[in-house]
Amino acid sequence: MSKKILLMDTLSTIHVGNGALLENTIKLSQEAFGKCEFDIITMDKETNSLKFDEKTLYDPMFGKFWFGLGKIGKIVWALKNTLFMSLHVLNENTFKIDSKKLTFTNEQKRAIEAIEKNDICISCGGEIISDTFYQALSFWLFTYWLAIKKGKKFILFPQSVGPLKKWWTRKLVYHALKNAHLYVGRDKPSYETLLSLGFDKDKVMFVPDVAIQQEIGNAEIHDYFKDKTKKIIGITISNPPHGEMGKKVDFIQEIGSQVEKLDNNEYKILIMPSNYIRDGISTDYALCLKLKERLENKFEVAILDNRPYFPDEYTSLLAKLEFFISTRMHVAILATSAFTPTIAINTQHKIMGYMKNIDMEHFCVEYENLDTIYNLSQEIEGTREQMVENLRIANAKLKKEHEIFVSKLKEIVK
Repeated sequence: MSKKILLMDTLSTIHVGNGALLENTIKLSQEAFGKCEFDIITMDKETNSLKFDEKTLYDPMFGKFWFGLGKIGKIVWALKNTLFMSLHVLNENTFKIDSKKLTFTNEQKRAIEAIEKNDICISCGGEIISDTFYQALSFWLFTYWLAIKKGKKFILFPQSVGPLKKWWTRKLVYHALKNAHLYVGRDKPSYETLLSLGFDKDKVMFVPDVAIQQEIGNAEIHDYFKDKTKKIIGITISNPPHGEMGKKVDFIQEIGSQVEKLDNNEYKILIMPSNYIRDGISTDYALCLKLKERLENKFEVAILDNRPYFPDEYTSLLAKLEFFISTRMHVAILATSAFTPTIAINTQHKIMGYMKNIDMEHFCVEYENLDTIYNLSQEIEGTREQMVENLRIANAKLKKEHEIFVSKLKEIVK
C-alpha cells in the first residue's frame, strides 16, 4: 500500500534552488517510504505543472500572501487571516467542527482537504523558520500546527532553522511544532537552534541539504559560446535578504573587479541566473545582465536564457565549469555536488553552514573579504584536481548522513 504524502510549503521551481529541494525531498521520501503518492502545496502551480500532475498541486492556504497588495490591503489581509487562524485554533481545541466549513476561501478549503487526505506531512521550505522571514512565519507555522493537530505525522525535512533571536518567534515555533515526529537541521547551527528550542533531543537530527542528491541532466554548455576551447567560469549574483548580513554590497563592482583580473586568453564566462519569473525579468536576472555587460568588455560572456531551468539541466551545466562563483546557496550545493570547485559568497548564514559541511569554508567569502576572490580562483587553478577529489570524498560522507536519515524515516512509519 502506498504512503500518501503532502509536501506543505514548496516555493517556485522557477527558482532552481527550490526545484532542487522539491525534487530531492521526493527522492529521499521514496527511498524511505517505498511507493508514495504525493500532493504538493506550492506557490507556483503553473511552473510545477511542467513536471508534476496538475491534480496533485495545491495553492498555499493563505494564497500568495500579501504580495502585490498596498498598505491597506496588507492590513486587511493580515486581519482576515489572523481571524481565520484564531477560529481554527479555538475549533481544534474545543468544538471539532469540520474544518472545511470554517474557511473563507477556496484555497483554504483545498489546503485543508490536502492535509486531511494524506498520512505524512512534510515541510521542505528551506528557510521559512527564522527571524529573517518573521512576517510570514506565523502563517506557515499554523499550517504545520493544523496538520499535527489532525493527527498527521509531521516531519521537518532538512532545512535552515534560525536565526531565532526574538522571544516571541522562539515560543511560536516551539508551541506550533512541539508534537512533530522529527526535526532536521541541514547545518550545525540549525541543529543547535532546534535543540535550544526545547524539542525532544531524540527527535532532532543534523542531516545535510537534500540537494546533494541531485541527478545531472544532459545539457551542452558550449552551445552558449562561439569559442569552444577556453575554460568556462560560471557566475551567479543575486539580491539577497540584506537584513540578515546587516548591509548591502555592490556585487557587480566587487565580483566584477576580481574576475577582470583573470586571463581572457584562458577563460570565458557563463553568467548563470538561478531565479526567474514567468513574465519579464527577475531582479536576479537584471543584476546578472549588468554583470555580463561589465565583463564582456574583456571576456567572451554568455548568459543563460530568460526561462525556467530545472535542477537537472542547471546541474549539467555546472558540472562542465572550471569553477563557479555564487551568491546563492542551492546552486552552490548543486555545483559542489557535481564536484565543481566553488567560491561561495556568504550572503546568508546558511551558506557558510553548508560550506563547513563539506570542509570548504576557506572558499566561503564574507562581504569584507570580497577582494580575495581572485586569489581564491588562482588557488583553485593550482589545486583543482585535488579539490575535485576532496569534493567527491565530502559528498560521499554527506550521503552517508542521508542513509541514517532514511533509516530514521522508516522507523517513523512502522
